[in-house]
Amino acid sequence: MNTRHLMALVATVWALLPACTASSPFPPKVTENLDPTFHFEAWRDASPRTEAGKADSGSKVELAGRIVQTSTNGKGIIIVAEQLPIVKHPVYGPAELAQKRAGDYEFAFLYPGELDLQALRIGNKFIMVGTTSGRKPVIVNGVPKSEPYLVANCIHVWQTGRSEIADFKEGVGGGYSPLPEKTYCVDQQENFLKRSSPTASGFN
Repeated sequence: MNTRHLMALVATVWALLPACTASSPFPPKVTENLDPTFHFEAWRDASPRTEAGKADSGSKVELAGRIVQTSTNGKGIIIVAEQLPIVKHPVYGPAELAQKRAGDYEFAFLYPGELDLQALRIGNKFIMVGTTSGRKPVIVNGVPKSEPYLVANCIHVWQTGRSEIADFKEGVGGGYSPLPEKTYCVDQQENFLKRSSPTASGFN
């Protein structure tokens, strides 16, 4: 194979890499047993006390959104967000829709762990995996609301602020500008704390 053909092959493979890597930011174990029948609208509209008891609580789901508000309580961090669809092009992640949707797409969830302050910026995009928990009363911009509610196990945050993930893509040949992003999982944080605690280290 001559040099010209080799360079052409390398360029082709490089161009295909973004398409090949457009997948969930979570390890496969995190997304095991996701509810394949989950639909945000049905969950949002369900009564908190349905006969089946499955439409509104107890389902493991994956949701994406944009942070609207954050606060803390004794159990962790409460995030109020607007639900967004997950797209794979031009880049993988949550994306704003061109047309405004009818209805309320707001929801809230508890992350019972720690998140960096930069991850909690208003407008940041995220994908989370958690368990639905009916509805809970939440104060949003000073107004009491009843929001569809979840408890998150893992969350991946793109520090976009009020920008889009795709906005960080530069012009042709420019590649991608740095976009800070990070995955947080409660189980991993708990394991780290156990390993780093004085008892776990053999100190009293």
